[in-house]
Amino acid sequence: MNQSHTVLIPPGAFIMGTDIESFYGTALANSAHAKLDEAPMHVRFLEAYRIAQYPVTNAEYATFVKATQHPSPAHWKNGAYAPDAANLPVVQVNWHDCNAYAQWAGKRLPTEAEWEKACRGPDGRMYPWGNAFAESPELAQILTSHLTPVGSRPATASPYGVHEAAGNVWEWTADWYQPYDDTKAAAVPKHKTLRGGSWLEVRDGTAKRYFRCANRLHAPPDYTAGNIGFRCVQPLSPEQPYAIHVPTATLTAYVKQHKRRNLSLIQKRALRNSLKDGAIAICLIGGGTYAIIARPDWVIGGVTAGIIGLGFLFSAGVNCWRRWRAAQRITQVDSA
Repeated sequence: MNQSHTVLIPPGAFIMGTDIESFYGTALANSAHAKLDEAPMHVRFLEAYRIAQYPVTNAEYATFVKATQHPSPAHWKNGAYAPDAANLPVVQVNWHDCNAYAQWAGKRLPTEAEWEKACRGPDGRMYPWGNAFAESPELAQILTSHLTPVGSRPATASPYGVHEAAGNVWEWTADWYQPYDDTKAAAVPKHKTLRGGSWLEVRDGTAKRYFRCANRLHAPPDYTAGNIGFRCVQPLSPEQPYAIHVPTATLTAYVKQHKRRNLSLIQKRALRNSLKDGAIAICLIGGGTYAIIARPDWVIGGVTAGIIGLGFLFSAGVNCWRRWRAAQRITQVDSA
């Protein structure tokens, strides 16, 4: 990994994961596309490291294959990539292939935390370029539904200058896939985690969800696909003097404030919805009861209205529970 094609990620804290409350699903705008395996949002501290600016290319991987006699990707013809594909990200490589390349190069695969920090920067943004997924010339450059040469999409650059962190290819990481919360850890994880999203999600129309910095995918370590590649990291000696970029305490306070604000929003929405659903339930049940008693010829309609009213009454009850649960979570956040 050439030093000129790596990016120094300074030591410091960053925001990892997504603020999504399992009892309220994905109702909040800033977690509209989030999945439960991204929770909770938390603060991590990492020492300095260098990460490749771009994914490993066919040309770079071919050098490794030639030097080690490692099997080439299955789609290469006669052990060679297509003449015009030298600068495309290498694909059809499984986790073991990528790990072998990294060891040969004197590097390693990034951890999930290293990958997310390099992609997300210090401010907890949703995408490498910011928090919006709005139509723009820059976004059109990012949304390519085929493999593109590395370095040809500068709009994908993260705050640290890491390119291709969204789109082009999914990237293998060093970590086994498991929940962030240790209390929910699986017995024996069998999948490795992938990050980044690829050209395939552009074609399928799901890029807005999968290009998010916090998004996680997973697959067995022997899995290969035409939209999966990798990049490497280079650890740095802890003795090297690097100034702390972002203190942990600063982000911890921000995350607590962010969670409290979102939970307060849930409380307000739940109160509004419970009042609305309760009012509708009273009208339907009351009207249905009146129809059954006062107008025998309206019995069927009255019963139907009553049943629908019970549904709204149940919804009002659920929203009351959501409001109570949000209040509990606020207490937990404040005491943390």
